[in-house]
Order: sequence, then structure tokens, then C-alpha cells
Amino acid sequence: MVIPTAQNTKTITDLREDTLAILEQTKKTGPTYIFHRSRPKAVLLSIDEYANVLGVLEDYLDSLKAQELEQNPEKGGIKLEELIKKYKLNV
Repeated sequence: MVIPTAQNTKTITDLREDTLAILEQTKKTGPTYIFHRSRPKAVLLSIDEYANVLGVLEDYLDSLKAQELEQNPEKGGIKLEELIKKYKLNV
């Protein structure tokens, strides 16, 4: 987890005055925390980091769904062993 520091913390005013520089910094150094009146309001991520977060979240949700289907075959799930046999996979 990234912790807010002086280097990765900006204010709304900073963002308004120097948006492009802050976006470039975020791309190079990672998440940037945006504060308004000393309270956190947002976190900026580079598009690559955002895509990575979405990918990890999708993989996690897929694994939860796969576990649910494997434990409850009546919901349409097929156990891994059955898939391996059915498609003659070499695992």
C-alpha cells in the first residue's frame, strides 16, 4: 500500500494550477493523493496502473466465481477434474 507523503500528495489548487505536471509525475512515481482542506478527496493513477488494478480485480472476482461454481455444481459449475477429463487436458 502506498502511503501519502510530501512527494505524492497534492492539493486541489496544485491540480488546478499544474495539471499536466501532476499527471506526468503520477505516471512516473505512482499514485498521487489529492487533498482539499487537509482531507483526502481522490487518488490519481496512471492509465497503466489503473488497467493493472482492474485486471487484478477481474482475476480475483473470476476466482471467487469459479470457487462458487465448483462447490455448487447445481448452479452450472463443473469440477476441475471433470473438465480435465472432458477435454483431455494435460495439466
